[in-house]
Amino acid sequence: MRKIFDVCVYAPVGMAVTVVEDLPELVTKGRARIEQDLSNAKVVGRYVVHREWRRVSRRLGEIFGNEAAQPARGRDDEPAPSDTDAHPAASAPLAEPMPPAATRSPAPAAPAASASRATAPDAAAEAIVGRVLADYDTLSASQVVRRLESLGPEELRAVQRYEGSTRNRRTILNRAGQLLDQGPAAAHSG
Repeated sequence: MRKIFDVCVYAPVGMAVTVVEDLPELVTKGRARIEQDLSNAKVVGRYVVHREWRRVSRRLGEIFGNEAAQPARGRDDEPAPSDTDAHPAASAPLAEPMPPAATRSPAPAAPAASASRATAPDAAAEAIVGRVLADYDTLSASQVVRRLESLGPEELRAVQRYEGSTRNRRTILNRAGQLLDQGPAAAHSG
């Protein structure tokens, strides 16, 4: 009789108390898991869409013999990875090419102390930054820093050149330098 009472009364009460006590932790774990899964799905989706967009654009350029319609060759021109291969670019936030400078809103003015060091942006660096970080000029330093870990060494150097010639934000320049010092394996580990 005691076992029946334990199973019918004490066990449900114990489970209810445990759930109430552990509910905030369970919610936090569930939220973190869902957010991570959604973030991963968005990255993969953007990668696939961007890669196919480049292939279609390149193919149309070949068909119509229009060099301007072909996007610049870059990391997306690599052969498609097999299901078992890991592709470092899959973790990178991908973006459509930036619109011409005339259609973008101007970047905020550089601080007075660094204005004398700022030069005209390097066109090659600007193109690379525009390809790998959508709307770079509208992102805060903390948003850019979070995305730097997914970039390769060439892209990190382009960010350094572009940032150094525009807003010259120390946070971004320092983090890009740290990632370059750590080497390419560390740059793709994030």
